[in-house]
Amino acid sequence: MATAFKYPIVRTTPARPLAPGIILMALVLAVTFLALVLNSDLTDEFPYLYLLPWILALAAVFLIPSVILYYQGKLTLYNPLVFATWSYFFPAFVVGGLMLTSGWSQPFFLSFIQDAEYNLPYTIVLIMVGFGTLALGYFSSLGFKAGILIERYLPNRDYQASAMVVPGICLLLLGIFNSIGALILGVIGYQRAVAFESYDGLVFLTTLFWMQGTFLLWYTIFKQRTLNIQTFVIMVLLFTASIIKALYSGNRAGLLQAFIVVILAFLLSGRRFNFTKSVVAGAILAVCLVAGMIYGTTFRNVKGSESQVSIDEYTTNILDTVDKVGSSDARNAMELGFLSLAERIDTLSSVAVVVSSYEQLVPYEESYGLDNNIWKDISTFFIPRVLWKEKPVASEPHKYSDLYFNYADNSFAITPIGDLLRNYGPIGVPIGMFIFGIILRMIYRALIEDQPKLVSRVTLYFMLLLAISYESFYGSLVPVLFKIGITSLLGILIVNIIAKSMGYRKTAAAN
Repeated sequence: MATAFKYPIVRTTPARPLAPGIILMALVLAVTFLALVLNSDLTDEFPYLYLLPWILALAAVFLIPSVILYYQGKLTLYNPLVFATWSYFFPAFVVGGLMLTSGWSQPFFLSFIQDAEYNLPYTIVLIMVGFGTLALGYFSSLGFKAGILIERYLPNRDYQASAMVVPGICLLLLGIFNSIGALILGVIGYQRAVAFESYDGLVFLTTLFWMQGTFLLWYTIFKQRTLNIQTFVIMVLLFTASIIKALYSGNRAGLLQAFIVVILAFLLSGRRFNFTKSVVAGAILAVCLVAGMIYGTTFRNVKGSESQVSIDEYTTNILDTVDKVGSSDARNAMELGFLSLAERIDTLSSVAVVVSSYEQLVPYEESYGLDNNIWKDISTFFIPRVLWKEKPVASEPHKYSDLYFNYADNSFAITPIGDLLRNYGPIGVPIGMFIFGIILRMIYRALIEDQPKLVSRVTLYFMLLLAISYESFYGSLVPVLFKIGITSLLGILIVNIIAKSMGYRKTAAAN
């Protein structure tokens, strides 16, 4: 018996996602565009255009950890791997690399890069390997398990953020007082003390109470979520202190650092960015970058050198700089800011100098005291200089700059990757960066990840996060983390004593 169907049978196929096809087409177009550009006359005007494919590949490597964390629902700016990516690696090597290829960055030491067509791409490969193994170390279970073990021994009770207002102000004022003394001694600012004293390191560490107190107060403000007269007065105090600190620091990153402190306090307090806040933050970031570059570059030109001067003369240099910036043509000032930013952000070229020259310069490192600096620093950092006055300073940026760049009056970026290469050759890069990735995850898991938001833990984590300099020596990473960690714990002890004396009591933290 035949069966009749009222409606015809229609064969259908499941809908296919468009994203893979769009991505594939975009890649084909990008490759075609690069092929046309690299085979055109543009390479005569822009001799480093051949780096474009390498820089794009490097950008892809930098993106992978953030994409993984995004799909895990753990993408936050204060994550140590994310913070390293977007505060240093991506700007320094991708944006900086683009500045180099476009001709915006033309540092004098480009001629120091031997066989640039080989060593610049090789430098990018080493950066890929270094960052990739840093991420592998972070995602490994070693740091995660070590962090869990440490967290078990940490106190789970703390003062509420609202109890930190007066203690935070006291810590801020203590940091300001210590900074004035350090400036007089030539320990901080754009100057170098005539004679290095054994206590200079301790003096510098006490100036960090300024930043710690600043973070603590911003964190308290964002935790309260309401604006009243007290909050407004504290914000005016913090804004004024940040401007003064940026002026006296004499560098081009003073305003940027103040901005980062506020952003991290905002996010660690549990607040989130919406579209409007993101646009405002982006605009402020751009202003801080350009204004900082204009001021810092002009200040260095006005002062002339890093020679130590009296605080009166230093202040006069600041006033002269402000007057010069204010009276200069706006267009010229902006051009100066952008050109300075382009060369400052380009770290690829300075690391390439190390990559191309380290084998030839190894015989001369001992005479500069730079040989085996990683082992020397890591094996001796726990001995205070006041007890061992002859303790060697193995990771000395000015000596490194003198040897590799023939210019000792500046501190050129070496990065942990370049330092590992100098000490142990190419094999040292993945091993050393993997180990440091484990350390990053250990710190993050012990203090922040899946942990209650305790004021002490958050403050300590913030100080450790900003203690890491990815343009400095690998040998200084762990020693600096240790020293700043101890200093931060002292700052936490100070604010806790003040809070207790005011009658506040510790409470169990809530997630």
